[in-house]
Amino acid sequence: MAASFLLIEEYFATGDDRFVEAVRDFHVPGSLASIVDKWKKDPRPWARQQILKYLDLPLNAAGHETVIKRFFKHAEEARDSELIAAFAVAFDRLVRRQRRKRFHWDWQSRQSWQEEVLFAPRNALPGLSQALRGPMAPQFKAIDWVRRTDSRLFSYHTRYYLRRRVWRYLRRIGFARPDDYPAGVARLLTRYRNEDLAQGENILDSWALLHACFGKSDVLEFGASHVRLRNGRALRELVPAPEFPELWRKPPASRVLMDLLLGADSRLVRVWAIGLLRQQHAEVLSAMPVADLRRLLDHADEEVQLLGAQLLEGSSQLDKLPVSDWLDLLSVRNPLALETICRLMAQHVRSERLDLRQCVQLACAAPVPVARLGFGFLRNRENRSEAELETIANLSGARCARIGQDLATWALARLGTTDAYRADRVTRFFDSLLREVRDGAWSWLTPESRGWDNAALWSRLVETPYDDARLHFVSALRQRSKAPGLVAGQLSSIWCGVLLGIHRGGRHKLTALRQISDAVQDRPDAADTLLPVLAVAIRSVRPPEARGGLAAIVAAVEARPELAPLVARVLPELELSPQGVAS
Repeated sequence: MAASFLLIEEYFATGDDRFVEAVRDFHVPGSLASIVDKWKKDPRPWARQQILKYLDLPLNAAGHETVIKRFFKHAEEARDSELIAAFAVAFDRLVRRQRRKRFHWDWQSRQSWQEEVLFAPRNALPGLSQALRGPMAPQFKAIDWVRRTDSRLFSYHTRYYLRRRVWRYLRRIGFARPDDYPAGVARLLTRYRNEDLAQGENILDSWALLHACFGKSDVLEFGASHVRLRNGRALRELVPAPEFPELWRKPPASRVLMDLLLGADSRLVRVWAIGLLRQQHAEVLSAMPVADLRRLLDHADEEVQLLGAQLLEGSSQLDKLPVSDWLDLLSVRNPLALETICRLMAQHVRSERLDLRQCVQLACAAPVPVARLGFGFLRNRENRSEAELETIANLSGARCARIGQDLATWALARLGTTDAYRADRVTRFFDSLLREVRDGAWSWLTPESRGWDNAALWSRLVETPYDDARLHFVSALRQRSKAPGLVAGQLSSIWCGVLLGIHRGGRHKLTALRQISDAVQDRPDAADTLLPVLAVAIRSVRPPEARGGLAAIVAAVEARPELAPLVARVLPELELSPQGVAS
């Protein structure tokens, strides 16, 4: 429903953010003029933000020519560079030509050919008087104006004029106020978005951008209404060639370009800023502080991150850089930049400059380059005190799968010695969230290790919640008769977990079945706990487990005939006679 004049005034008086949409739904030119006159004089920051918000939306509200003209004249009179920049981008968006094929025929040679050309679609909104006289007049009189998303204000002749006029204002700044020109152009370029420059024809239609950034380029030919490529040239050949190049060479312009590089929404603008910085301010880039490099490295655009990595590699400040700054650099998100930072840190930082806690934190990081860097620092250290060993135990929290097993092997080689061994520290590696760390811990647990005969360690391992750890446990039991300090009933959870695993552990399941059968024969008093586990295997849908479970029960009853009643109760569908068992 179209907004009323009173509702718009109420939104304006109360600073309601629905004000702009209400204005766009209002199409009475006379009343709009009074609203704009009050709006442009309002000193509130909210009112100014609403003007910028209005200009950032498509200019497709019918009857709003008066709004644009009054605001534009107000910005010119007030010399408001920010509003002028917003108008420049809005006027560029009004001209969006499209590609189409044009066919030609030569009647003399009787040959035809086609070429691709740009044309401007007819999408101008009708004026008020025209609409009220046309066939849609009854509809316009009965309801509010209809806003068409594919139509825009002004005729093309007026659009071309507005683009020239706004650029003339910006160009005049270069002559009258040269010190303000780079910052004024930067305000303009910051407002372009990637969708504004998605196609090559969109770039050619961006009048203000092309004049400001490539006004001296020999690739482009500037006409009265359009910018064209010269014969045989392509957009990929564009290099920064701005208007007023001498103003962009001044030292203050380097800071403007750096802020533009970090704040621009358009990739084309960022690439232009990078190219101009390399052309005109190479010495500033080479001496850039690490704090500014950190901002480049943490940018969302990979091209900006790559620039930061290249500048960091050529920096002369690396040898004097504090460890805290290096650690801050390691938090960047780009993998390529992170690889460069880690390589440079390994070259310029000795392991003695980091304490053990910092080395462990690096080794436990998720990115592979950072984890490898931390592991490299660790391998060059000797750690003997109790506090140092406790810090090394924190490696159980590693998050990098690539070096998880190596970290566990290195740490347990120090924590598993006779002097340093403590079951609570070693167990943390078997309970790690990372499977590779757990695999490294189980590789360490051999008959030669300190934990092989430790009852406290085995009693904790039996409580593992991980399927892969249960498989390792079963494999370890195959090398020894029983786990120290554990009875058959305590091992039932491990065996049951292995047998119930659906997608893994085929050969380990058969091993577990044999272990259960042996445990039943050795400890008949544990049969009440273990025989139900065998029953699960017999009822399994997979034939190997079923056959293995039957063989285990037969072997147990053959060794202990007194178990036959218990087997009949657990497996009533199984007919097991003493004669059959004996045979």
